[in-house]
Amino acid sequence: MLKPLLFTMLLATAPAQAADKEPLRYVVKTDAMLSADQQKPTEFQQKMGAALARQLGRPIKYVQLPRTRIMAALENGKGDVLCSYLPEWTPGDVDWTRAFIPVVEVLLTIPHVKPPVSIEELRGKRLGTVLGFRYPTLEKALGADFIRDDAPTSSLSIKKWTGGRFDYLLTTRNVITQHANDDILPHGYHVMIVSEVKTMCAVSRKSKVTIHEVNAAVNALEKSGELPGILKLR
Repeated sequence: MLKPLLFTMLLATAPAQAADKEPLRYVVKTDAMLSADQQKPTEFQQKMGAALARQLGRPIKYVQLPRTRIMAALENGKGDVLCSYLPEWTPGDVDWTRAFIPVVEVLLTIPHVKPPVSIEELRGKRLGTVLGFRYPTLEKALGADFIRDDAPTSSLSIKKWTGGRFDYLLTTRNVITQHANDDILPHGYHVMIVSEVKTMCAVSRKSKVTIHEVNAAVNALEKSGELPGILKLR
């Protein structure tokens, strides 16, 4: 009888131990045009944050901020972790985990326009982009011939694209997935892969959670088999 009793006591104390620790403040990008109350993290971000917090033995708190403020939150110690970015996309005074989150950058061509067969064909063409976001592959390949047409958010960039402002839109495959069922994207658009990379999580240097702990949490999720399921939500 002692062993089952001991097991029950351990289960009962585990949530209490997590509750005794400060929450993992998981930073999530929001649409700057909407308040945090009007939107929630994507399913991927919700699952990723919750899984990391559980591995770290902490409750989870999602810190929703516009893209222009997410890195500052980590640098100022107002957030702990930010996932699915690269240092060249969002530079800052933070630590970075190992790369493990796949991101596919794509170019969408409006249906009535012949799609390009290579990046070189985009020289001097106006491309839909998001303000402040970096596109290293295009920047390196096109140089001064990389012509941006910025919008404050991905959603507004899509609206400008479908409204005829430009023929080509730079985005990521997960954005396409997010809008798959809302009829925002026109039927018959063409997709060209620009780059495929594995992104990381940024960890605040002012956090009580260390980079080594976050990397260990990622390794544990991978070893348990939970991580692949989360990554499929991208």
